[in-house]
Amino acid sequence: MEQFDYVVVGGGTAGSVLANRLSEDPDVTVLVLEAGGSHVPANVDAAPLWFTLLGSPIDWGYQTVPQPGLNGRTVYEPRGKLLGGSSNLYIMMHVRGHSSDFDNWAYQGAAGWSYADLMPYFSKLEAQEDLTDPRIGTSGPQTVTNAGGPDANPMSRVFIDACKELGHPEVPDFNGPQMMGAGWHHLDVRDGERRGALKSFLEPALGRPNLTVRPDAQAAGLVFEGTRCVGVRYRQQSPAATVGDGRELPGVDRAEPGDRDVRAAREVIVCMGAIESPKLLLLSGLGAADQLRQFDIPVVADLPGVGENFHNHVLTGLIAETADPVRPGRQNLSESALFTVSQPGMVAPDLQLAFVHVPFDIIVGQNHPNAVSILPGVVRPNSRGTIRLASADPFAHPLIDPNYLGDRSDLDRLVRAFKLSREIFATSAFKEHLKGELMPGPGVRTDAEIREFVRNRADCYHHQAGSCRMGIDDLAVVDPQLRVHGVQGVRVVDASVMPAVPSGNCHTAIVAIAERAADLIKEARDV
Repeated sequence: MEQFDYVVVGGGTAGSVLANRLSEDPDVTVLVLEAGGSHVPANVDAAPLWFTLLGSPIDWGYQTVPQPGLNGRTVYEPRGKLLGGSSNLYIMMHVRGHSSDFDNWAYQGAAGWSYADLMPYFSKLEAQEDLTDPRIGTSGPQTVTNAGGPDANPMSRVFIDACKELGHPEVPDFNGPQMMGAGWHHLDVRDGERRGALKSFLEPALGRPNLTVRPDAQAAGLVFEGTRCVGVRYRQQSPAATVGDGRELPGVDRAEPGDRDVRAAREVIVCMGAIESPKLLLLSGLGAADQLRQFDIPVVADLPGVGENFHNHVLTGLIAETADPVRPGRQNLSESALFTVSQPGMVAPDLQLAFVHVPFDIIVGQNHPNAVSILPGVVRPNSRGTIRLASADPFAHPLIDPNYLGDRSDLDRLVRAFKLSREIFATSAFKEHLKGELMPGPGVRTDAEIREFVRNRADCYHHQAGSCRMGIDDLAVVDPQLRVHGVQGVRVVDASVMPAVPSGNCHTAIVAIAERAADLIKEARDV
């Protein structure tokens, strides 16, 4: 049987970071197993074309179970299926989150995960080009640019001016001391090219002789000897036929197709994301005993929190037709935003209004290509859902239930954000630029009509989190060192460990989690 010091299960955002950082030591061997392939479609690298990747062969294309809060609709949940994972699909906003997001993690038992604790890791990962704040990083692997530079779309500036007209301050950097207000996003983009975890972390490490990266290798279960995880069972598949332009990643490894086991001399690190990581734990006998027995899965550790606390940001959208053609996007199509609160007196934002200088609805866009959108969203949701096994088949999708708008407060706040979006479109700053609202249109005016529109049109924010929560209580899945409770030799490192998703786009926080996890793993090795 093959053996490596570390087996990283999942080559997405967190897995890419760990592959790089753990293999920095030439004396350790690292294997990365990734269910997706190694062919990178050309549209991955082109920042303005991210939307063409949704529903493509590099997207798992998950669907939720019917959501009562959304009038029984199912919701499409995109996740990346390719080396680099969902960092190939995300919209490239570089948002750390509010300091209180991480302080709350620490308050709830995740010692060592406060904002002050994570600050060195945010700085370590960043190579920000503009010096907006002394706390930013300038020499890390992750290129960070200001969307307000020469490639900025003029309509994005109009949105900021409209927010200022309503009394919201303009802030120079959402990652600085003042997050609340309107401003330009910082982006993981350089010269119109995506700079996600694939380019920033994984590709620079692919030539290292102690790093083996194995695509088309889907994990089926963790291998235990007693309560110690000693390896991974996986299925090696033949690479899928490539479609369209793109590039093949060099330096990857392929085993012969078939079901295989690999042994980890030190640790297995699960980095499959908030949907697949709890599924793998459950398949491996880590979870609520009564659930496991339903599928005749032997119980290794009775962990009732596995798959609980699953949640996501939730948004809806408004579209307005413009008086003149909108200049095509050169960056990520969403360059400016407003972070604000749903009620006075809150110390951190719970609403994010993203401005998009295209029509976000495909059907509306076909008939009205010259249009812009505001996407109001709740970024501190109270609703919590679950990830459950659909069967004992390791290759079947799990049952995904984010429970969108299940808590009344989320619906109330999303309605408030919708109304604020209308106020922004009604400002004098937008007056000369807009012809009228296309969606939802003048037929939606009363509170009851708005609430019904929101239920019918609310959607996934692509920020799935929380299903293997870290902490010290009975429902925590991993401890503050990200080690799975009740067993040895296995950690979880991805968005599933977040007790609560940060109040903003979460890619940067996932990278920071993986950066700190790499140090925790190295410290454990040296003990």
